[in-house]
Amino acid sequence: SHILGYIGEVDKEQIDKLNQALEELHQKDDRKYSAGDYAGKSGLERQYELMLHGTDGGMEIEVDALGRTRRVLRYVEPIPGNTLRLTIDKDLQIAAYRAMQGKTGAAVAINPQTGEVLAMVSKPDFDPNIFVQKLNKEDWMKIVTNRSNPLQNRAISNKYPPGSTFKPITAVAALESDTASSETTLVCTGIGLYKRRCWKVHGRVDMTKAIAQSCDVYFYEIGRRLGINRIAQMARSFGLGSPTGIDLPFEKKGTVPDEKWKMERFKERWWPGETVICAIGQGYIQTTPIQMASAAAALANWGKRFQPYIVKEVVNSNGGLTSSTAPKQLAPVSAGQKAFEQVRFGMRQAVIGQGGTGRVVDIPGIAVAGKTGSAEDPPRKRPHAWFICFAPMENPEIAIAVISEQGGHGSTGAAPVARAILDVYFGKKKAKDIKPTVVHVVGD
Repeated sequence: SHILGYIGEVDKEQIDKLNQALEELHQKDDRKYSAGDYAGKSGLERQYELMLHGTDGGMEIEVDALGRTRRVLRYVEPIPGNTLRLTIDKDLQIAAYRAMQGKTGAAVAINPQTGEVLAMVSKPDFDPNIFVQKLNKEDWMKIVTNRSNPLQNRAISNKYPPGSTFKPITAVAALESDTASSETTLVCTGIGLYKRRCWKVHGRVDMTKAIAQSCDVYFYEIGRRLGINRIAQMARSFGLGSPTGIDLPFEKKGTVPDEKWKMERFKERWWPGETVICAIGQGYIQTTPIQMASAAAALANWGKRFQPYIVKEVVNSNGGLTSSTAPKQLAPVSAGQKAFEQVRFGMRQAVIGQGGTGRVVDIPGIAVAGKTGSAEDPPRKRPHAWFICFAPMENPEIAIAVISEQGGHGSTGAAPVARAILDVYFGKKKAKDIKPTVVHVVGD
């Protein structure tokens, strides 16, 4: 429902805006909006309103003194609007929807080679059919005051700290800047810089183990060495802190903090303790699920980035192709192959290695790389569960990001959703057989 959106009766402000847009397209005379018309309010219905909007038909007749029709003077045939053909894979969409049942959050799957969105689910959702008939004020207030905010597409419009799914980005920054190497080791005793805790005692860890087992203490130190400005620079290179440009309305850009940002926002200096928590995806940093899916795709694609999109083609009422969307390549991540190779290896070990936090997505015959995350949400105590992944390693076809609000550990609250999507994509299960996900495995 969030992809398609909903329609509603236009108000004066929307009438003026839409007619102005039509005038700019030199189409106002034929397709003018007026009171009583309906138009898209969210989703693709809003984004592509002018393409979906047809032309009203009409009849001019001559009547006698009694109002009886004498003859038809003029008849105008109504012209249907265009049709959108989407990139969404029906089976993957069903799988994601079923796996997310009972959760609050979002799941996004994209093709890392093109940017095509294969699935996008936001929970809770809504029935768009309720908007076809005019809602009374009471029913509308029930929807807009619902604390779970079902109208909001969490995949693009909700911002969250990414938690440990941000660690691969910190790792790429460290490796690319020679701040750390694959051999850089330290001992995790469960407590790191500024007395900040790790989720477990890891002992001696190197870069691979730190990614695979999600060691906070390791990344506290790596973050300290990097400094916030280099972390932020790499995050922006992955596309964080800016809208992805997906063809849906109301996308949020998120936040990538650095020294300048904090001074402008709070008139305060940046503190080293804030750097170490940012290095593990906490603190001021905020991302959307579509951004994290795009970041996962960039990791899959050795830094090559594409703008995500949902509409593949626009077809007119006669079946003729009006337009098609070509993949749009974006500026690549500013890092070399060696850095990506090491981080990708760590993400693979998260899935197959001993103590790896992403073992839920270990699928026989399919090389999956992934990263779990738990993002603290102080007002509600229980952390958000995150998971990002891509597969297959050698020639990635799918990249996924999942968030489950207050879902706890990423391995239990989010990774099983990704597993369900992967199982259907690679033919291991049918979409109709996917059930709401509950897995009892402990890990970040």
